[in-house]
Amino acid sequence: MKKLLLILTVCLAFGCKKDLDKTLTKKDWRIESVTVSPAMTIGQKTSTNYIELMGPSSCISNAMISFSKDGTYTSGSNGALCDLKPDASIKTWRRDGDQIFLSYAPQSPFILSGDKLTQTTSTPPQGGIIYTFVFVYKSK
Repeated sequence: MKKLLLILTVCLAFGCKKDLDKTLTKKDWRIESVTVSPAMTIGQKTSTNYIELMGPSSCISNAMISFSKDGTYTSGSNGALCDLKPDASIKTWRRDGDQIFLSYAPQSPFILSGDKLTQTTSTPPQGGIIYTFVFVYKSK
């Protein structure tokens, strides 16, 4: 009985890995929201909704990530001036449980939960204020 439980546990562990990788690679991930805390002021607007502050045609409002099965990914945006400086470097990703680590920012992993990827980052102090951003991407 113990051997059967051990075999089932191992099978489930490896089966879940493939399912999570498949969830990640089968669709593109598009930005759904970006929340900034504390509220930020840009121009005459103050808000915690960073996409609203930047505007609907901004690069952040059109951001997307696409993961490949080979451990590479692409990211970009289709805003008017977003990809003027293309990045030809090979970008890689790896998964550890529900955490997704991207080569460009391994210190700020994404958390995979269902059809959402969430990443939390903070800026260096700006005028004594540290801004924390929560990026939420949804698979589409």
